[in-house]
Amino acid sequence: KVGKQLAKIFDIHMVLTLDDDFSDAVISIISTQHVNAEYAVSLTSYNFSKIFAAMDDNYMKARSADIHDISDRLVSILSGRKQKSAKDFATGANKIICTEDFLPSEIIQFCENNAQGFLTAFGSDSHSAILAKSLDIPVIVGLGWDLLNDVRTGDSLTVDGREGTVILNEKSESFFS
Repeated sequence: KVGKQLAKIFDIHMVLTLDDDFSDAVISIISTQHVNAEYAVSLTSYNFSKIFAAMDDNYMKARSADIHDISDRLVSILSGRKQKSAKDFATGANKIICTEDFLPSEIIQFCENNAQGFLTAFGSDSHSAILAKSLDIPVIVGLGWDLLNDVRTGDSLTVDGREGTVILNEKSESFFS
């Protein structure tokens, strides 16, 4: 749906699952600490994401979120826990999804469930925002805590992705990115 170029965003997911350094670290933690695979994957992911987050390059820094995304999926599979998907949320016509931040895989799931817009309290113009924009869905990132404190399920929101404004319940209250 997003085209070959944007689908490459998910290459890091494949790379991580096939990465020898990552799998060797997981195996080492299991054998030396005598812990389960879920813990070993979580710890390895935490360590790897810290390394990426500390990098000077913004592209590499943003890969920290990708590592977190794939790690959550791996832990869910290993533990047999059903991972929350977009279907677990109230999506559909005229639904605007508001949260702290999004991962690229979540954007795809929400789009498949007809989300009409995305607002985040934190984050930047990451892969998630690029994916949403490529699907012609308004996205405004970095609105701050007010978004999470003031917006509630069922509120009426008007989103102008071009201007970066959100009007809550037709009041004059606006958030600016």
